[in-house]
Amino acid sequence: MSNGKLLIINGPGLSDLSDHNEVANDDLSLSVIEQKCIETSGEFGLEVDFRQNDDESELLRVLVYDNSNFDAFIINPAGLSKSSFIDYDAFSAAINKITNQGKPVIEVRIENIFIQGSSKPLRGNDSGVGLVSGLGKYGYVLAINSINKKLSNN
Repeated sequence: MSNGKLLIINGPGLSDLSDHNEVANDDLSLSVIEQKCIETSGEFGLEVDFRQNDDESELLRVLVYDNSNFDAFIINPAGLSKSSFIDYDAFSAAINKITNQGKPVIEVRIENIFIQGSSKPLRGNDSGVGLVSGLGKYGYVLAINSINKKLSNN
């Protein structure tokens, strides 16, 4: 059990998951994901702050300026929006700043980014960065489990 504070931050396209439900995730919604994250985090004694914003600059602001308020991060930067353009360099710089503080960061993508080929994972230091892709809401569960292990080992 850990008593860390986890920020789960979701980017453009996640406010409406209806297009993705047709593919494989019946009745998936952001509220379903949020509830699963709160439930899973609670099992580990993790305090969770779950956010979604379609404004990339706001997501970066949180990562850059509010990172001292959290012990770990789960980021879904692009959601499912194929029209979303992410500034990978800016996100990578923010992630590097966080991991240089010894805080774990896991990127979660609902869709399998390797099949679609239209997106790529974020980049960060080798230490403390992970990627879960293509597992729907269960990607968040795996990421929370991993965060718990990392925080418990510190």
